[in-house]
Amino acid sequence: MTAFGVLILEFAACIGFGATALRLLGLLGTLRRAEQVAWGFAIGFGVLGWLLFFQGIAGLYSPVALATLLAVGVAGLVFIWGGDCKAAAEQAPPPYTPFDWMLVAALVLALLFDFFEGLAPPVDGDTLAYHFAMPKQFIEQGRLFFVPRAMDGAIPLLGQMTYIPVLALGGEKALTLWTMLSGWMATYLLFHVCRRFLDHRWSLALASIFLTVPAVVYGGGGGHVEIRNALFVLVAAFAVSEAVRTGRLKFAVLAGLGVGFFMAGKYIGLLFALASGLAILRQRRWFIHGLVLTTVALVAGGQWYVWNWMHTGDPFFPVLYGVLDYSNLAIWSIEQNEALKGLLATLETAVPASVFWAIAYPFVATLKGYPVFESGRTGFGPFVLLALPFAMASVWRFRDKLKSSPLLTIALITVLFYGFWFFSGSSQRVRQLLPALPLLLVCVGVAAAKWAKAEEMTKPLAATVLITLGLQLAGQGLFSLGAIKYALKDQSREDYLRRYVTGYDTAEWVNGHLKGPVKLYTRMRYLNYLLDVPYFYSHAQQEGVIYNARIATDARRFFRELNSRGITHMAVFEDAQENTPPHKGGHLWRPLLAAGCLEKIAEVEVKSLASRTLQITSTSRNFVLKMNDGPCQLP
Repeated sequence: MTAFGVLILEFAACIGFGATALRLLGLLGTLRRAEQVAWGFAIGFGVLGWLLFFQGIAGLYSPVALATLLAVGVAGLVFIWGGDCKAAAEQAPPPYTPFDWMLVAALVLALLFDFFEGLAPPVDGDTLAYHFAMPKQFIEQGRLFFVPRAMDGAIPLLGQMTYIPVLALGGEKALTLWTMLSGWMATYLLFHVCRRFLDHRWSLALASIFLTVPAVVYGGGGGHVEIRNALFVLVAAFAVSEAVRTGRLKFAVLAGLGVGFFMAGKYIGLLFALASGLAILRQRRWFIHGLVLTTVALVAGGQWYVWNWMHTGDPFFPVLYGVLDYSNLAIWSIEQNEALKGLLATLETAVPASVFWAIAYPFVATLKGYPVFESGRTGFGPFVLLALPFAMASVWRFRDKLKSSPLLTIALITVLFYGFWFFSGSSQRVRQLLPALPLLLVCVGVAAAKWAKAEEMTKPLAATVLITLGLQLAGQGLFSLGAIKYALKDQSREDYLRRYVTGYDTAEWVNGHLKGPVKLYTRMRYLNYLLDVPYFYSHAQQEGVIYNARIATDARRFFRELNSRGITHMAVFEDAQENTPPHKGGHLWRPLLAAGCLEKIAEVEVKSLASRTLQITSTSRNFVLKMNDGPCQLP
């Protein structure tokens, strides 16, 4: 099947699965036709990922089995085509103003940038390391298997499950276009949520701002799951708000689906589940609503935690090390646990979890702040900060209506989730909060627009929107420049990857020269997806299957464990010398090479990129080594 054909098939399947769920809940007919597509896709995306987990357990990742699953989802479209829908209000559309046309132009330009990125091969480091690499491995083995690596292996993978059908049936281009399209659908759903509170103009403004924030531009076109988890956050928050407002149990079920799918998409979904559970207690029928939400969420999102528990004894591996018994788990140790804690402390957090920093973090992160935050390239842009005075004025002016507003529940979930996240010790990278950004935009944007309209101050707010879009589109254009050149200049895939992926020449050499029974040992995470030979990706802090900690000194043990995993070749960095500082590590191949246990078969000159966008590079060498069959003389 063609890439576009597979893309349309999976898109339709998601809408069909979601429409079926909404029909069973009796909610499909309460939505307008466009809303049915938006809400159907969001729920169906989660349903598809949920089903693919069990299909993988059964070893049914063959093309026929995957196509059959998608066909079953497509059948659910009958509920939209032949079903009822809420009638749209019949009123003449207002004439378009220059502001409206500028919004449309900004949206079209942003979509065009995204489309060019969707046509280009993936080059993002995390995407190549595991978001795309693990689905590719699952397809090659025809089943789901456990990856004993913390943070990016033994984690909830619902979003990545949806990459399997498009990659297996349509290839890489279908996969990159799928990440583009699923990111667009988060924006489309945000637009329809905004339409519940605002007119078409301001809803379009907020959706355009979301689509162009640096965090979305950075992760939306790659395999990052944050923007796709935003689908579930919007579903859950709106459903909790409706459950509180109406007292209807079906909204608690819908909220449970959204919460559960977020739990199955990322660990911090557990924090969102807690926030949503507390928010739904704001009503008379709090017990039954809370019980239903919790039960549905566990069914929709608990499978990955059971999966981890079955393989490690820890449903949150390795979070409960020291609490649960790890004595019989060979893949993790106290040294490994301390190494991981050190990594998190140095690379993931910058400020203490205090009340002061909980208040200051959003402002500091918006204004760039510490490098760990990554707010310069993956932040949320200036709009919330610029519109905050309008929103605060609105809260004061309409304070009498605040208690009855459905936005109060959404705001409560947003604040609780942020608080739980900040004080939990999670990674302080701004993009970790991206799933909740739509809720923040709804709360701040709706409040600001209401006040601006009441006070006849829409022009200053419109200027704020246009300034934000101008800045963000300039950044998106710069970010997309390489993909645009790739699409328009008829550049080969290999040349593009060589230009934008550190060390791609190493993967190209390995794919072209290593034949027969091969298993490659590598620590070059950004090459995982690009390798066409079986490999074992090793990480000093995140896995202990092969002895490779940064302070490791036992070359004999390293050699034994390489053999126990069936390693035949190694790809290593030139700069891993015996006297390499502990923070570099990976040096134990040196004594093996000196003792004749390894043979150097290739030196590959590679380009290292400090910035893909600005093409800041340096050169170095990688080595490809072969495990010798004969005895070696280790000292």
